[in-house]
Amino acid sequence: MPTRITMYTPADPDGTTTTITTTTTAAAKYPSPATLPPSSSSSSPLAFSDDELAVLTPFQKRVYHLLKQIPAGRVTTYGSMARALRTSPRAVGNALRNNVFAPRIPCHRCVASTGYVNGYDGEVIQKASFSAARGGTATGAGAGARAGAPVAGKASQSRAGKVKAGMAQKQQQQQKQQQQQVIPPSGTNIRKKLDLLESEGVSFDAKGMLQNKYKVLFDGPWDILPE
Repeated sequence: MPTRITMYTPADPDGTTTTITTTTTAAAKYPSPATLPPSSSSSSPLAFSDDELAVLTPFQKRVYHLLKQIPAGRVTTYGSMARALRTSPRAVGNALRNNVFAPRIPCHRCVASTGYVNGYDGEVIQKASFSAARGGTATGAGAGARAGAPVAGKASQSRAGKVKAGMAQKQQQQQKQQQQQVIPPSGTNIRKKLDLLESEGVSFDAKGMLQNKYKVLFDGPWDILPE
């Protein structure tokens, strides 16, 4: 489209008009998809494949979307996520217990509102019976839970934990006609959670309670998927 520009000077009070014509091609105005920058979400290690999305409920997608936002070295609570999604902590806990994508989708970064480690990968140990041993000996609450030390207590397993245990057993015993589902010994999955968090700089005492609670708790802001 032509553009007319008039310049006035003391020597030329009537002005001199110049016409400038520019051409904008459709390709320049509307670049092809190949020239656009790639989407960061599609290349993210936290992104779900189409097959993975197919096995998730709408609620699980919303919960796991929040999990992706918790930075390494921080933890959130079931209550915080529940408030963000306007649901109950129990509902959030159920979604986390059935997270078959752990630890890639970091449900290990969620603890109870009291700071108790609570559960991981389908396993929950009752707080009153929790103990983390050092060299086979129970330690005091202030001594800390050493990485790799056994975890004991009254535990329960959710469906996801049993499924994952069965998948591992199936790979090892492919030639057997009848397959047995093996559930990890009590405390195994909680030990994994403690070790994962320890590697990220989050520590717990020997009773499974979060240390430096108010320095590591994460409570948003959250990016929330629509229902």
